[in-house]
Amino acid sequence: MTDFIINNQITLRGCILYEFTRGNKPFKTYQKLMKTLGDDSMTYPEFEFWFMRFARGNFDLDYDFSLEPKKRKITDLPVEIFEKVGDSLDFVDRVNLRVVSKDIQFLVDNWNPKVSDFTYYGFDYWTIVQNSKIYRFESWKRPDSDKPLPIVVRILKNRKLRLQKLTVYPNANWEIVEEELRKSSTKLHVSHLTVENSDYPIDIRLLAPESLEEVSLFINEKSVKKFNEILHSEQCKQLKMLTISTDLSPSNFPFESFIGYPRFTIMFKYPNSGVDVAEFIKKLIKCAQLKSCKLDCGFYDDKPNWESIKELLSEKDTMVPDCPNIRRYPIQGSTDFYEINIGKNCVSVERKS
Repeated sequence: MTDFIINNQITLRGCILYEFTRGNKPFKTYQKLMKTLGDDSMTYPEFEFWFMRFARGNFDLDYDFSLEPKKRKITDLPVEIFEKVGDSLDFVDRVNLRVVSKDIQFLVDNWNPKVSDFTYYGFDYWTIVQNSKIYRFESWKRPDSDKPLPIVVRILKNRKLRLQKLTVYPNANWEIVEEELRKSSTKLHVSHLTVENSDYPIDIRLLAPESLEEVSLFINEKSVKKFNEILHSEQCKQLKMLTISTDLSPSNFPFESFIGYPRFTIMFKYPNSGVDVAEFIKKLIKCAQLKSCKLDCGFYDDKPNWESIKELLSEKDTMVPDCPNIRRYPIQGSTDFYEINIGKNCVSVERKS
């Protein structure tokens, strides 16, 4: 039935006439028809022509629309001028504007979205920061379609997008988003990535390595293998900081994966063993690539019993007078040293001169 209406112009115009006689407003009528018949069934200018023609009392459905003199459209403006118009529009206004016509849709989709932060909770729950203003979308439907492909894909596929922060709570729907992103040759430019759910690890290969500076991940027993793949990816080689939160105990944590990493933080939920931490630190300080690291558990209620660390890191030449919590280990082949500070809730290792 839908195909018959679309391919029969007289019938399609009759649908517009029917909606007009019911007293519906033009734009809402257009949205209703496009939802039923599909976005490509008719452009808004053509729809508006027939709707206004009926409003003037002319109900001839056989009129040849192509005989109408061509009118100047807003899309006839120079692209840079039209984009300046877009700069003054907020996110919702841009979404509404793009449904006016296919020509406008193409231009709007190629504007710089000016989105700096993006937080994904699900198809129908996400937030953005655009021009320093926060927009929250919960159970929000885009006005031009109710198709399952979310509006978030269109934002993330924009070639001009430069995110300061991307936070993802990945789920099964996020995997659909990733599938769409893989169809594009454009990598996501993100400075700081945070992934909150370890059960659905993000495909970090979708991110541009040259933009990525900080990554924050949560890992558990199920995600250790995937985590190792992420850690050794091209995207993570030049990070300024890698932060890991985990519910693994130190005895089960893959410390060996961090050997050679210059800067990182590990936050433990169950820091019940200082022995494994001490052994890891001993291996770590043999790597000259290390700049700084922090092993932290101050965010959780379970406080560590890390007295064993002090005992295992108590070589005579490393002790600092009047500073029982500090150790200093010389770096072989250098005048620098590693300073280990054993605090109440954390242990930090920092390269110093």
